[in-house]
Amino acid sequence: MNDELRKRIQRRLAGERGTIFKDAPFRVTVAYPNTYAVAMASLGFQTVYRLFNAEPDFAAERAFLEDAELAPPGRLVTYESGRYAGDAHVFGISVAFELDLVNVVRLLRAAGLEPLREERDDRDPLVLVGGPLTSSNPWPLAPFADAILIGDGEETVPRLAEAYRQAESKAEFLDLIEGMPGVFLPDRDEREPHWATAPLDVLPVYSQIVAEQSEFPGVFLVEAERGCPRPCTFCLARTMYGPTRNVPAERVLEVVPEGVAKVGLVGAALSDYPHIKRVGRTLLERGIKLSVSSIRADRVDPELAGILREGGLRTFTIASDGPSQRLRDLLKKQISEDHLLRAAEIARDLGFKGYKLYQMIGLPTETDDDITEMIAFTRRVAEITPVALGISPFVPKRHTPHWGDRFAGIKTIEARLKRIQKELRRLRPRVEVRSTSAKWAWIEAVIARGGPEVGLAALRLEDGESFAGWKRALAEVGWHDPLTLPEPEGAALPLVLG
Repeated sequence: MNDELRKRIQRRLAGERGTIFKDAPFRVTVAYPNTYAVAMASLGFQTVYRLFNAEPDFAAERAFLEDAELAPPGRLVTYESGRYAGDAHVFGISVAFELDLVNVVRLLRAAGLEPLREERDDRDPLVLVGGPLTSSNPWPLAPFADAILIGDGEETVPRLAEAYRQAESKAEFLDLIEGMPGVFLPDRDEREPHWATAPLDVLPVYSQIVAEQSEFPGVFLVEAERGCPRPCTFCLARTMYGPTRNVPAERVLEVVPEGVAKVGLVGAALSDYPHIKRVGRTLLERGIKLSVSSIRADRVDPELAGILREGGLRTFTIASDGPSQRLRDLLKKQISEDHLLRAAEIARDLGFKGYKLYQMIGLPTETDDDITEMIAFTRRVAEITPVALGISPFVPKRHTPHWGDRFAGIKTIEARLKRIQKELRRLRPRVEVRSTSAKWAWIEAVIARGGPEVGLAALRLEDGESFAGWKRALAEVGWHDPLTLPEPEGAALPLVLG
């Protein structure tokens, strides 16, 4: 390990609280295919780290792709002991985002492992892949993983640990876990398994490590609820995380340790969490600041907003998602312009610095009239409070009613983004427009819909990915999906609601 990497790790460890240093017969590397800061803001990543360390015969250590830039090829190291990340019995990867697919390949290489499952043997660690992407679409990960974990780690990790204790070989381990809920074996299974669902009594999950260099510096994260009661057609939360499980307020509060300065409440529908005001007020009484990711416009009232304001929140973050009321209704978003405008008024009246409003474009049946309505509505919001408009192209996902919808097309999305930016430019600084790349949204859509061949395309891009590189690699592996062409052929398909 060179001095620069050693110093980086030492600085980060010095800014951590809750790090586990453990020695045990079975070594586990819990690796993240992105930066340290992003990983330490992931409750899923932290939960798997804690769960493996809770097993008496297992010791889990962390590794991050970001550090490969400072390590010799194949010599990525772990933080807890500095051992080589590939020197483990189990190599676990948590994948949250489609666009980290190429990073999975890079991470395996950085750890000294062959990316393709078929090129590894019993001398190599067992490669397990979990995380949100596996629930959305595990198939592009199939060429790389020995086993893919789908659903709640609280259910799968203890069972995997017990199977590993009993098995005398990799093949025997796979025999033992075959058919378990949430376990997908790419070389054996032709279809995805039932997702693993954790019962309420093992919740909440919370930060094992509070890190100063996280995306949420010094924030203790706790999941107040899992699942989502809302029927939004574009979102995976309701299906991916199972039935809504609201954690009792007492259990949320009791896991918050002494000395924590700020708590971040996590959940897909936090403003629907029935105890949010009680939890918020209690934390404030303890002198603890409070943050939430976003809140629903139809659930905002002055009392809740006041709690968040006192807790340190400075910007309201609201998801409109549909650019027009017609499309919000189509998406079953269950919010109206009145809800959104009322939230803006509350933000203004309570002295919030800004109002972040998230929108999607490129939705099924979307027309220029929908974009016109969004532009006019943004102007109305700007008359109330400054607004940061975050725009993302719509990406249809598996396990949603939009599985049969086409990607809108790069040129269509870029034209609409250009129009929005042009027509709202004169309202600066009251309106700031931030948008996601249409080209990278297309790549996300390819991965979201793709099969193992998309993983093989990612393998060709480990030395550098670009839009042109992705198109070339996909052509080389024979990829073809009429619903995800860069520019759709013919009229858009109708929305199929199931």
